[in-house]
Amino acid sequence: MTSITTRRLFGVLAHVDAGKTTVSERLLVRTGKLRRAGEVHHGNTALDHDDVERKHGITITAAATTITWREHTLSLIDTPGHIDFAIEVERSLRVLDGAVIVLDASRGVEPQTESVWRAAERHRVPRIVFINKLDAPGADVQACLNDLRERLGARPVLLQKVEADCLVDLVEQRELRFDADGTMHVTACTTLPTAARDRLIEAVAEHDSVLMQTWASGEEVSVAQLKAALRRACLSRAIVPVVCGAALKNRGIQPLLDAVVDCLPSPEDRPLPHGLKPDPSAPLCGFVFKTEVDVHSGALAWTRIFQGTVYPGDALVLRPEGKTERVQKVTELHGAKSTEVESAGPGSIAVLVGLKSAHTGNTVTASSLKVELEGVSAADPVVEMALTTRTSEEQAKLGEALRKACFEDPSLRVRYDSETGETVLCGVGELHLSIWLEKLEQREGLKVKTGAPVVAYRDTVKGEATVEYRHVRQSGGPGQFAVITLRVRPLSRGSGFSFVDETSGGVIPAPLIAAVKEGVKGALMRGAREGVQLVDVEAVLLDGQTHAKDSSAVAFEIAGSLALQEAAVKAGLVRLEPMANAVVHVPEASLGAVLGELASRRGSVSAMTVEGTQAVVRASLPLAKTFGLVTSLRSRSEGRADTALSVAGYEVQQQ
Repeated sequence: MTSITTRRLFGVLAHVDAGKTTVSERLLVRTGKLRRAGEVHHGNTALDHDDVERKHGITITAAATTITWREHTLSLIDTPGHIDFAIEVERSLRVLDGAVIVLDASRGVEPQTESVWRAAERHRVPRIVFINKLDAPGADVQACLNDLRERLGARPVLLQKVEADCLVDLVEQRELRFDADGTMHVTACTTLPTAARDRLIEAVAEHDSVLMQTWASGEEVSVAQLKAALRRACLSRAIVPVVCGAALKNRGIQPLLDAVVDCLPSPEDRPLPHGLKPDPSAPLCGFVFKTEVDVHSGALAWTRIFQGTVYPGDALVLRPEGKTERVQKVTELHGAKSTEVESAGPGSIAVLVGLKSAHTGNTVTASSLKVELEGVSAADPVVEMALTTRTSEEQAKLGEALRKACFEDPSLRVRYDSETGETVLCGVGELHLSIWLEKLEQREGLKVKTGAPVVAYRDTVKGEATVEYRHVRQSGGPGQFAVITLRVRPLSRGSGFSFVDETSGGVIPAPLIAAVKEGVKGALMRGAREGVQLVDVEAVLLDGQTHAKDSSAVAFEIAGSLALQEAAVKAGLVRLEPMANAVVHVPEASLGAVLGELASRRGSVSAMTVEGTQAVVRASLPLAKTFGLVTSLRSRSEGRADTALSVAGYEVQQQ
């Protein structure tokens, strides 16, 4: 079994089209996992293995593989770069020890770069940056570094100097040249990069006291000392090491692999909750971060092993449900292919076959270990699409297919519209829904009729209101009695829901207060008008009355629900609409047409800059107005406008 200290578990993250999957493919070739790299534009990559992914030329689901480099075992997860599939990034970051962020050298930090960076910060994941596409027109390493500092608040440390014919390794003071097939040739520097290396040492020493002491004393800093300091500073997230290359041309891949080994953490470098340790002999604790349904094997549970070792035949407890199920097989993934293994230990990604009840967010443990790890949160849906079928048989088949889809993708939701009799599929974007409909047709042979996509509106309250609600029912037998006084007021945008108990003197027992809270939560989901969900509301329980015989949890839940709706109407309702941010790269000659298109869709331009021959427009607009936007902007710019969209929360709908 691989030593813990020589394991690396990292993800490759980027904005769409930054070359992330191309980078991953070259990592596989350079480490001997593949004989020949696939190409995204040819639809033959090892990691984008799904037919729908290959058709669209983008990564849709996370893919995993394991490679070796310098006697280290590297487990790699390639993640999607499109905002509609951000759940794949979120749940992967939940289990990663480190990350490689890929930037397009001509674009720098893009919208989804910001999103994945913030997510990595939230999970406290150490990162290195690979500036890709050095061969692209407009490539500018310094501009990328400035973006990292100014837009992400990062402290990038460049480990190389980019020359016309080589990369200069500032750590080991050597020149790196690459053949077309990626073979790297190392030569001594013709001129030592003393000044650039000194700047590197100074930047690292600011965040490492050991190196600072050596540097301040005037001693020469050795390669080993500098590498050790770089590692310590990266693990503490004080700096972000940066390397460069052009993956499509096979340049810079070996130095990237070296940076993964030298700078990113092993499992023992990352603190674990609940006193867990990456000890292969301890009771097992793993985390199910992704689930799939396989035609032949059934439910597959992608599991990060944090502690202990899992073997085929082990009986594991699924938490929080507490159900015990037996592992049939343990497999290791390489894209679409899986290999059965004898066991999996700390720091590894294993697919456990046989856990029929497992779902994303489950903790799996040995029966002797009672530990539950934090789950995975998915963004609320903002786009909906009605689905209809021709026959009742197809409807039943659709229901089962959608159940499997939601099992695999926690950011999908399904609801039934009782008024229209339609099944409604809800997701985080138009592309998200259309991709899943393609998958349903591919997997199940289901071709459903779809309505036009619509966005999910929300309501909130305009002001503060207090109501006393009396729920009193008597029908001869046991009655229902619940009287509560409830106040509602608006919260700041994005706050969600807050319930506060301000009763005193025990006028309402604790179990009945809990029932009121459940009633309030249910009413928020149902809304106070047109079935539109209520958000950003605080509900305060002020007072109440009970009856010795007729008060029950059911009565107080009903009272909480109806009181909330009455108070919300009294406070005044405000309709909220989801907003989107758009970043458009367009030739200056087409700028006027692009601005006109955005204005016609109620877009508000926040910034315009010029990068080379391209204008970059940043704007916000209602999400409902983004349907068809990409196509329209391309048609107005002779096909040259490049648009990136991201969801930006809710704002008050303008009439």
